[in-house]
Amino acid sequence: MRVLIVTQGGGADLAPLETRLREQGHTVVTVTREADVPAAWRSGTCALVVVDARTDTSRVPLVRALRSLPGAEESVIMLLGHRGALGALRPALDAGAEDLLAWPVDDEELTLRLELARRRFVRREGRKRMSLGDDLKETLLAVSPVPTSITTIAEGRVVAANDFYFQLFGYPREEVIGRTTLELALWETPVDRAQIVEKLRRHGTVRGVDARYRTPEGELRHTLLYMGLVSYGGAPHIISFFPDITPLKHAEESLRRSEVSFRTLIGSLPDLVAVFDTGARVRYANLKVATALGYDNVNELLGKHISDIIPKEDFASADARMHEALRTGRAALQERRLVKRDGSVLHVESTTFPLPFDGEDSIVSVSHDLTERYQMQARLMLAQRMASVGTLAAGVAHEINNPLAYLTANLAFAREELASAMPRLAECVASAQAALAEAQQGADRVRSIVRDLKTFSRVDSAESAEVDIRQVLESTLNLATTEIRHRARLVKQLDAVPTVVGNESRLGQVFLNLLVNAAQAIPAGTPERHEIRVVTRLSGDGRVCVEVSDTGAGIAKDHLPRLFDPFFTTKEPGVGTGLGLSICHSLVTALGGEIHVTSEPGKGSTFQVLLNPSQRPEAARPPPAPPPPPAQRRGRLLVVDDEPLVCTALGRTLRPHHDVTLSTRAQEALERIDAGERFDVVFCDLMMPGMSGMDFYSALQARHPEQARRVIFLTGGAVTPQARAFLESVPGPHLEKPFAGRELLSLIQERLAHT
Repeated sequence: MRVLIVTQGGGADLAPLETRLREQGHTVVTVTREADVPAAWRSGTCALVVVDARTDTSRVPLVRALRSLPGAEESVIMLLGHRGALGALRPALDAGAEDLLAWPVDDEELTLRLELARRRFVRREGRKRMSLGDDLKETLLAVSPVPTSITTIAEGRVVAANDFYFQLFGYPREEVIGRTTLELALWETPVDRAQIVEKLRRHGTVRGVDARYRTPEGELRHTLLYMGLVSYGGAPHIISFFPDITPLKHAEESLRRSEVSFRTLIGSLPDLVAVFDTGARVRYANLKVATALGYDNVNELLGKHISDIIPKEDFASADARMHEALRTGRAALQERRLVKRDGSVLHVESTTFPLPFDGEDSIVSVSHDLTERYQMQARLMLAQRMASVGTLAAGVAHEINNPLAYLTANLAFAREELASAMPRLAECVASAQAALAEAQQGADRVRSIVRDLKTFSRVDSAESAEVDIRQVLESTLNLATTEIRHRARLVKQLDAVPTVVGNESRLGQVFLNLLVNAAQAIPAGTPERHEIRVVTRLSGDGRVCVEVSDTGAGIAKDHLPRLFDPFFTTKEPGVGTGLGLSICHSLVTALGGEIHVTSEPGKGSTFQVLLNPSQRPEAARPPPAPPPPPAQRRGRLLVVDDEPLVCTALGRTLRPHHDVTLSTRAQEALERIDAGERFDVVFCDLMMPGMSGMDFYSALQARHPEQARRVIFLTGGAVTPQARAFLESVPGPHLEKPFAGRELLSLIQERLAHT
């Protein structure tokens, strides 16, 4: 048997293989260049061709070239490749190679492979010498399961075809035989016959050329062309097979339309829909995504990695969710933050799930913009805070009315005693002094209650600062006293703890809600049998821990997992909104803290709030003793307040020390200054009818700026956002009503020292 070996890189290491072949009686021809193959082939037909593919597995062109050589149809082409890497030779097998030989070569395997190659060659040679008559070809046409025809090479005239052929194209036999497909105008796009014939001459076959044709009725159908050379009537002809793929094309078109419909659907959805590939890059996004993130069009998003559109600190979580969805096939729901083009953050609720998209594994993310929900939550938080204040309104009124009762009674007593002072002056003055002292205590108590309410009512501020947690608790406990006193004893165990970074008002809301809940968990009427305990301490990990415990009804075990869910409540209808604990949870977690609950039905509950301590600087050395106060200086003062009694009280307090002018209208005070009067200090109420304190200040800035710098505002509470913003913008100080006389006099001396 004649064997042709086509080597790579010289083929010196194949010498042992050549030796074994010769020892077994085979004739061996070796070429080291592919260009030398035709010359070696012309010297004699080779039954076996061994192609060295050990270092270059892409031998498809060589295999095809070998198959196009004269008489090569009967030869066996064997590929030589490394063991463990034979899978890489599959393309060459598809191109026409028939067998594999593993390197290094095993003698027994080589012998078997050579015997198989010899037998194949002998069988093919026998079939070649056997005459294939036209009758047999006609039989093959008849039994072919697909439309089949035999045409001339030169013109492509149909000389024979089976019934499936005529059924496929819709023409009777007499209209087809002897005519070309171009004459019949079968093809939607005429096939380049010259190209196909050239492929047939070079490779012996043509496989899978996609073509469209029309039936006589005008119906468009699809087929694949498979062609080969065959002898018919003593001359070379082309045999062609035409499997009908029209149903497959229709299915592909339906799929394409479905994908278009799918894209149209998700493009019209109100939610944000994005498709990511398995590498977490954007493959598709609807216009809602681009608009929500501030991009001009969707194309700007395509190809972006998910890390480009979410905060860096959220990437690990998002990446894990995507891989989990790919691995498990389950949808994953989570709240997520997206980064807009301008760097701002968009909060969304996102569902992520795997889905093939355009034929590839992908991750689909459907997100809902939470902006409106967050705004609604903010409104609900305000409503909940107002509901808490409403619950306490009766108790607060009671707390204020008590001190006011003895305040007014004692003041009246003092006036009567002083009126009758002349006959028994010493005794009356002593009694009046005692009554006034008690009245002052009552006024101080009212002042404390109002201060606590003002702390709780700062609903618009979300800024964080260092907060003394014990001071917040004391103010909150003062407000909750009425709610608690008829239900339980209050036990305070407020150990010294570091300050925390937080918002005083919001922490007050959290603790007030927990205290009211604790009180409402205990029936009224038997306070000696129940206890509400408030504890501050440091936890084991160094965080500030606040615990609110009660001995009330407790919470059922199956309710605990849902306790912080919005609108979930264990109270009777009409008693609770189901938002209090949900808002507490949101406020605490927003400050970087945690809130937990333990409870046992019939024994009570404990709510634990954990907050991070602030990083306070090391204590500085105490400042040096202040210098002795300067001598008291008498100043010229102007007091502007629409309440005559306030003006009178300030005049009574200040006139022993300063020259004081009183005015109940800001317009009148401005006219005095316009007329040339000048003052060292101007006390002005903020909220007044007609010209307000803000209007008065603006007029002074424009007309008498040196007098504007001397204004000190008096306020009973900046009740509007405009007033609060104004006070924050004014450089000078302001005093909260009520204020002490000494505080007022000290501030005046301080201002006079700088004039």
